[in-house]
Amino acid sequence: MKRRNQNRQQHIDPQIFADIKAPILILDSLWQEQFRDRKTEKIRLLETRIKDLMKENARLSETEKSLVSKKKECLSQIRLLAADVHERNDHEAAKATEIFKNTVGDINDELIELDKRAEKIPAEMENANRELLAETVSMIYFSMRGSQARLRELSPEIERLREEVQRLIKEQISCEEEAARTYQLLHNLVGREVVNILDLEFDR
Repeated sequence: MKRRNQNRQQHIDPQIFADIKAPILILDSLWQEQFRDRKTEKIRLLETRIKDLMKENARLSETEKSLVSKKKECLSQIRLLAADVHERNDHEAAKATEIFKNTVGDINDELIELDKRAEKIPAEMENANRELLAETVSMIYFSMRGSQARLRELSPEIERLREEVQRLIKEQISCEEEAARTYQLLHNLVGREVVNILDLEFDR
């Protein structure tokens, strides 16, 4: 069982987060801070994909505004020419009106295509963001699992070292007590001066 878990691909299926309304990760300052220097190739690709979709969405919005403004101008011109066309039967006005009407038709076609594309972008961005979330959670979760596994390895070693330190402390105390007793015995037997002479002799 352990070997099977080790060989399992460390990746989380994005569909796990299908019901989660996640924020756009690349706009999250905490996400940017945490992943500034640890982005995988997949994270970089997904980040670029989301940025491109956001830029495209902004371009579509600006283009739509421009087309709507142009359409309003054309319709305004058609209304201004209406009297010349219908009351005075002005052929030049009729030609101009026809041109404006064709332009309005072309604009309507462009707006329809823009709307079709604009309708797809939120889903594409959500899917890319969900993949980015899955990649992010995969990195964090399996890093946490690795830390937990390492902790399980360290715990018995730490306990062994703790016991070893306690043993050494006891030995240290015993040695200090023995040294104090023997020093006192030597001091009583031969005096401090002789002990000092012996220290000078054997500390060299």
